[in-house]
Amino acid sequence: MASIGSAVRFALRQFRRNPGLTLAAIGCLALGIGAATAIFSVVNAVVLRPLPYRDAGQLVRLYTEWPQWTGGGMWRFWTSPPEFAALRHDNQVFETLDAWQAGGVNLSSVGRDPVRVNVAQVSGTLMGALGVEPLRGRAIQPADDKEGAPLTVVLSYGLWQGAFGGDDGAVGREVVVNGGKATVVGVMPRGFEFPPGETEPAELWGPLQLTARDMERFGNHRLSLIGRMKPGRTLAQASADLDRLEHVYSEIQGRHRIDPKDHTLSAFPLLEETVGNVRPALMAMLGATMLVLLVACGNVANLLLARAQARQREVALRQSLGASGGALLAQFLAEGVLLAMGGAVVGLGLAYAMLRAVLAVGAESIPRASEVRLDAAVLGVALAAAVATGIVFALAPMVQSVRSRVFETLKSAGTRTTATREAHWLRSGLVVSEIALALTLLAGAGLLVDTFRKLTQTSPGVRPEGSMTMRVSLPQQNYPDEAAARRFWGRALERLRGTPDLSGVALISGLPPQRPINANDTYIEGLVPKPGGPIHNVDYWNAVSPGALEILGVPLVKGRYIEEHDGDGAPRVLVVNQTFEHTFYGDQSAIGKRVKPGGRPDDDSPWYTIVGVVADVKNQGLDRPAGTELFASWAQAPRQSGVVIAKPRSSDPWAAVAPVRERMRELDAALPLSQVRPLVDAIASARARPRFLAMLLALFAAVALGLAAAGIFSVMMYSVAQRTGEFGVRVALGADAWQVLGLVLRQGMGLVTAGVVVGAAAIWALLRAMRGTIAGLGEPGWGPMAVTLGILVSVTLVACWLPARRATKVDPVVALRAD
Repeated sequence: MASIGSAVRFALRQFRRNPGLTLAAIGCLALGIGAATAIFSVVNAVVLRPLPYRDAGQLVRLYTEWPQWTGGGMWRFWTSPPEFAALRHDNQVFETLDAWQAGGVNLSSVGRDPVRVNVAQVSGTLMGALGVEPLRGRAIQPADDKEGAPLTVVLSYGLWQGAFGGDDGAVGREVVVNGGKATVVGVMPRGFEFPPGETEPAELWGPLQLTARDMERFGNHRLSLIGRMKPGRTLAQASADLDRLEHVYSEIQGRHRIDPKDHTLSAFPLLEETVGNVRPALMAMLGATMLVLLVACGNVANLLLARAQARQREVALRQSLGASGGALLAQFLAEGVLLAMGGAVVGLGLAYAMLRAVLAVGAESIPRASEVRLDAAVLGVALAAAVATGIVFALAPMVQSVRSRVFETLKSAGTRTTATREAHWLRSGLVVSEIALALTLLAGAGLLVDTFRKLTQTSPGVRPEGSMTMRVSLPQQNYPDEAAARRFWGRALERLRGTPDLSGVALISGLPPQRPINANDTYIEGLVPKPGGPIHNVDYWNAVSPGALEILGVPLVKGRYIEEHDGDGAPRVLVVNQTFEHTFYGDQSAIGKRVKPGGRPDDDSPWYTIVGVVADVKNQGLDRPAGTELFASWAQAPRQSGVVIAKPRSSDPWAAVAPVRERMRELDAALPLSQVRPLVDAIASARARPRFLAMLLALFAAVALGLAAAGIFSVMMYSVAQRTGEFGVRVALGADAWQVLGLVLRQGMGLVTAGVVVGAAAIWALLRAMRGTIAGLGEPGWGPMAVTLGILVSVTLVACWLPARRATKVDPVVALRAD
């Protein structure tokens, strides 16, 4: 212990004598460890840590799928109520099998304004299967899920605090949900989420209460399924059991449409389904921070190698006086570990600040963001990384010192020994590695930024400027049928259009640029399905009031828009998008063609005639082509829930909110406005994840570039100092400043060239790994690569310039005398 204490004290004295080197080393390590720790915190919380449920590894998501669907199949689709009931009864591997559906409800209680909240309606055993105890009261139970049972609800912690003020008396209180009475029976603990990983998490849970009528609707695919496997069962066994059920159900006529060819079943781990979309991106970010950490470690190793070279006479003297290898190793270990621990302490502070910044900017792009924190596991990893880094830093100078010859070192008047050339190559190799790593990060960041730039240039198909959007949902209890909904929306449009503060008002059921697919069966008159061709199904059904498409700025290609005379009692009409026309009619015009909801020509549903074709509006995301879409007249197909699009006469879209809210309260004071935001914000949210990833990777690339530049600068400065005598001789023999400058710049550019060659393979490996992290990520273009290389060369020239200028000012007399 005395020896260790002596080594630590000596190391601290060395640091005080060399504050510049100490601060530079700690700063480099702090940047690397801080970035790596912050991103590892996100990866640990989102990808590595089990979901916060009992035995979460036994939970799986189940789906129905259509492999033969036009356009490559339809995967991970919802399940219909009768399919859910059959699977629950017939499976052999699940301890529990439950269903839920997400949506929104209007919630009000005594003395409080109504609010629109996200709800998950769950089957009776689902919350029990999760194994999370409520903070207050009880969870939804099987008795609550029976058809006709009194309605009960469970509050999230946030809703309990926000809408009920954290009142313990909230449990047992009667509230109004969508116009019907319900009783609050429980409050879930802080941080509880189900379904997990949603950008708009559920705030309220209620019973699903499937009816006998629901059990007859085989085509009503609206339920999400979750199963808890029996103890000892595996995912492979669950998949095999689903395969068995596909064959069983295919042989039962009239009961199921599930079969092994056209309508299959699949199961995936719940954690994989929660974070699967973001996992590759997060792992790419973690890899990027590891590269930053490696660059930082390379810089510190270069600094310590240079310091070890300068201390070779000291080490040789200590060896000649009897210092053992163990004592020297203890000394180097103390210095390396202390530096690494100093970098770790500062780095953890940076990690905390960086983590807060990441969550502030990109929380909506990260599932399970509420669980991200610097916990004990993350701190342990950071500490282990710091200790390992310190040991590596200690061994490299130790090896260099041990290999040097004591007699030659002591005899030398300077610090240069036979190990100088080996040390030079080692330091140069570290710099080449740093350049290669920085180039890799720059190339990846350049491609992401270029991809995001292309995404920003992708038109959503509408002109969103100046439009405000607000969702209004009618409770089924108060507006039980289509006629009641039609009357309400008619009065609402009449009053809103008479508001002097608004220049335009309309209704639409679904907004661009991304929303859940409808995939409604629709009979297309004259369509004969062929293998690989379209079937009688439309991706998106939309309803619009007259003027909606005009306010949105959707171009009319042929025919006409929905107009005022397309009301109830008038012939049913539709407007379709160009993708619809091309998919079902090829080169023929869709005008005058007829379609029928339901997918069967002989049912009682009315025929709709296509009267117009409009340009495509993005509905599957900005990075994907539009799906088939049709627009019905709102008056002919009114919805319970719709989006009010309002344009104020002023330039501020928020000026439309107050008059819309006032008119809605005049019609029904219990109706809240929800999802209130300008349409430009809705478009921008579709770019949130690629923008976040591009920004983060660009930040890491900039840090790596700065560290690589510092590495080049330190090596070139040290090289100039080592070659002072050589430059003096050259100047004495007639070399001018430009020749000396060229020698230094050639050395620096040689390092860059070697780094570019080494980094080329790493670039392609990184780009392959990034493929799939962002939809729309394409092949690397010459533009981003040229810009990346230009940045690196420019930074290298700047990093070489100061040492080169110093070399040109060498006084030959002083240099020769020193040598």
